Amino acid sequence: MEVILKADVQNLGKVLDVVKVKDGYARNFLFPQKLAIMATKQNKAAIERDRARLEALMAKEREEASARLAEIEKASVTIAAKVHEEEKLYGSITPTDIAEKLQAQGLKVEKSQILLDEPIKQLGVYSAKVRLMAGVEGKVKVWVVQDENA
Repeated sequence: MEVILKADVQNLGKVLDVVKVKDGYARNFLFPQKLAIMATKQNKAAIERDRARLEALMAKEREEASARLAEIEKASVTIAAKVHEEEKLYGSITPTDIAEKLQAQGLKVEKSQILLDEPIKQLGVYSAKVRLMAGVEGKVKVWVVQDENA
């Protein structure tokens, strides 16, 4: 089945690409997530007609995301956590914790935009990857310190 992508899909294609996928993948994932539409003659014609406008809109979004990323990269996050022996945390620091701290600083970041290779389970300084959109990613410094109230 041929579909037109409405968003960048990792390992498949970029916005406005016409790609061939299996029927089940399109019906069960791409269509419900609103990531693609059927590649009918009318849809292809509409996309070609509006391509310049859509590409300008995507370029504007990418520019805004780059500006937001520059502000995020300047920031750093300090998270106080309870620890036990050998500086190990009770629990772990997750993308949700980092996103909440960034939002408290007035930066607009969703937890799904923060990527950690694994949860943080020890005191220290870490670097968390922030991906605002495809091609716009950077890092934010995360300081994990001992909670003095514990």
